[in-house]
Amino acid sequence: MESKQKVIFKSIDGLSLVGELNKPDGPPKGVCVLCHPHPLYGGDMYTAVIEAFWKHLPQRGLLTFRFNFRGVGVSEGRHEEGFGETQDILGALAFLVKQGYKDTPFLLIGYSFGAYVIHRLGPLPESVKGVCLVSPPVSMIPFDFSPTISVPHLIMAGDADAYCSLSILRSKLENSGREVTLIPFAGTDHFWAGKEINLVKNFLSWHKTI
Repeated sequence: MESKQKVIFKSIDGLSLVGELNKPDGPPKGVCVLCHPHPLYGGDMYTAVIEAFWKHLPQRGLLTFRFNFRGVGVSEGRHEEGFGETQDILGALAFLVKQGYKDTPFLLIGYSFGAYVIHRLGPLPESVKGVCLVSPPVSMIPFDFSPTISVPHLIMAGDADAYCSLSILRSKLENSGREVTLIPFAGTDHFWAGKEINLVKNFLSWHKTI
């Protein structure tokens, strides 16, 4: 039976943040840290895309951990435009290591702003073995994928996404000099309404290959 648990943990720079664990039945095959979309536009850890990953991945043996970035909900601090939020992701990883998962492969999953914060990490911690980015907002914010693409990457985006132009995305990936798995979705915008489970299914198929 799955086990859900609310927790308080610390960002690397000492802020108290709120998160939620969802554990599979048995030892996890991987630990997925979920990073939510832009808080100034209503994004938090309960956003539908994040909810879909958090809910369904434990059914396939993956532990999920979602949390609110600084300044969101009752997490301490204030919004820092993706700069301070990198300390929140690193704090989540450190917390999960302390929970006993240091020998379990970590994966980062970021949606929109969450994808941007992951990209801002630069070189990834050794514990991170894969990254999934959903709708990285390349049409709005400068992206340079080169520093983070040291591990397998899955990127999923819609062809009707005003914030994530597929042509811009492909150009940036070509310039990165790295190979990633890019899955475009026809007739899909930035918000994935009613299509969230398709993201989960594609992630699970990709995860088997890394």
